[in-house]
Amino acid sequence: MVRIQTSLGGLVGAETDGVRIFRGVPFAAPPLGAARFRAARPPAAWSGDRDAREFARAAPQPAGQYGAAPMDTDEDCLYLNIHAPVEPGPHPVLVWVHGGGYTSGASFEGVYDGSDLARRGVVVVTLAYRLGALGLLHLRHLLGDTYADSSANALLDVVRGLHWVREHIAAFDGDPARVTLGGVSAGGKVITNLLALPAARGLFHRAIVQSGGAHTVRSVPEAEHATGHVLAALGLSRDKAERIVDVPVEDLLAAQADAIGRGETRFVFRPVVDPEGPLPVPPLRAIRGDVPLLVGSNQDEEQLFALMDRSGGRVPEPADLANLPTGALPELVAAYADLFPELTVSERRIRLLTAESYGIPTTRLAEAQVAAGGGAYVYRFRWASKAHPQKLRSPHAIDIPFVFGTLDTPLGRWLTGGVPDEARALSGRVQEAWAAFIKGGAPAADGLPEWPLYEPSERRTMLLDVPATVVGDPDREERLVWDRAM
Repeated sequence: MVRIQTSLGGLVGAETDGVRIFRGVPFAAPPLGAARFRAARPPAAWSGDRDAREFARAAPQPAGQYGAAPMDTDEDCLYLNIHAPVEPGPHPVLVWVHGGGYTSGASFEGVYDGSDLARRGVVVVTLAYRLGALGLLHLRHLLGDTYADSSANALLDVVRGLHWVREHIAAFDGDPARVTLGGVSAGGKVITNLLALPAARGLFHRAIVQSGGAHTVRSVPEAEHATGHVLAALGLSRDKAERIVDVPVEDLLAAQADAIGRGETRFVFRPVVDPEGPLPVPPLRAIRGDVPLLVGSNQDEEQLFALMDRSGGRVPEPADLANLPTGALPELVAAYADLFPELTVSERRIRLLTAESYGIPTTRLAEAQVAAGGGAYVYRFRWASKAHPQKLRSPHAIDIPFVFGTLDTPLGRWLTGGVPDEARALSGRVQEAWAAFIKGGAPAADGLPEWPLYEPSERRTMLLDVPATVVGDPDREERLVWDRAM
């Protein structure tokens, strides 16, 4: 048992193998009742000591989405977890935002355990945010400016968490002047949005974006359309829209699923670019270049989803798209057939959708960062198990257990096909490089070549594999196809 005193009250955590762990720490007031769909407020202080040895419940979400194990959920979900070294600080801080398509996931999943990074001298904070309709439903047009933040509450929850870190992380021997914001998938997209969000400026000093990018946002008309589907599913007319604040969360999740089913593209609930809201301009247009970036994607991202929904055998459809205008899809399908005649329909589909959702958005983010005068280190994760029973190759999420050193979790073992020795060696190098970046330097590790800054003229990219290599402009011909499309 270990105790910490913060300005809000005392916390009792645990100490294990040289790491102090605090779970279920409130970073915001519960977003309940009249606070539903509104920006989170600071947490209240408490008297005495608060037990911080158990995780809080996850944000409301569909049960078992993306194959995850069912978990306890609650609208009272704005809590964070801390893994801190036992050695005195101040240590640099990683604030981590989980993935899950903005509709699922949790900060406490085993694959995000921060113990290994803490043993490398990093204070790791994993935090929750509101998901789906609770975090992103656009309501300003119906309920007025009181709900102007509703379409970006998922982002503002993370901002509230960053405020908590700035005010309280020193009590855990963290350095509030060295905060790196990191995340994967939807969490990576949160970060690119926060690079553009005025409310987030100055709250973090470096950023790591894994399988993210800045494209996946929604316009006001698209958001209003999705809101209409939710209201219709709830049986609410526009003039009764205020009743949505009080509907049972189970009904809201059912209406959310109905809206997603009626959506014309892959992701319905995304932050909304609204000139009168928290995110006034598209992120790529607002990146200032003042936050150094470490960004990348995986070689075969879409392979994971093709396995889950058994969609690998067909050509891409508009409903598969995250970012591309649907009218451009037929031309791209034809271009991929010309560019990769040796691949099967399934292989071309996976390659095209990997680029559309992750690869090209990552490239565009790096380009925008450099154009704004900033620095970016870019990677492509290419390691693939040579004996994986399902031939997953380098799918979405495979990078996570390598970064956190959680290869022995159920997800880590499934993604790697049993954790061969070379995976453990690569994980050590990746953790060392990530820790070096979080500490303020270039990502560097024994066993990796020197990692150069990204420049659009050469596009030098680290290929994370065994062995790792640096190449200029990987998959150039494929990139040129997308230069004409997105």
